[in-house]
Amino acid sequence: MVKRIIRIALVAATLAPALLAGGCADRDKFPSLARRSAEDAYRAAQLPAPVPAPSQEMTAGLTARLAALRASAREAHAGFESKRGAATRAVGAAAGAAMGTEAWSVASVALAELESARARAGLPLAELDRLEADASNRAAGGAPADLEAVHAARVEVESLVDTETKVIDGLLSQLRG
Repeated sequence: MVKRIIRIALVAATLAPALLAGGCADRDKFPSLARRSAEDAYRAAQLPAPVPAPSQEMTAGLTARLAALRASAREAHAGFESKRGAATRAVGAAAGAAMGTEAWSVASVALAELESARARAGLPLAELDRLEADASNRAAGGAPADLEAVHAARVEVESLVDTETKVIDGLLSQLRG
């Protein structure tokens, strides 16, 4: 065991000067640890791109398209309203009538015409749904103006369709008794 300790001491005594001499080397022979221009260029390339300011401009032609869809929905609603009186009278006349009677059949046809008129108002609503989905994607990219305009038009048209649905539902429940 003593021999082993002596051997370790000799190895340590031999290696110690070599290890200590490495710390005394000339500094000009080693590369600088300062930042290099290539490192700066790499760092600049890694920075995220600046986020553009949200666009407050609407997509070209969208205003005209929304106006046309609103007009189409209003026209369909006017057609609905023109048929509403006849349907209301037919359902009133069929109140208490058995299913399959002449009065019930006339009221059913009048209600079908109302549902057809409501479907015509649903077409612009479907197109507004599609436009709203597209505008939502653009809004996520920083262009909320389209989404706001489409949403306002959609709310207006949806209100007309909801009114028509309530009228039809009320007449159907009255017909069923």
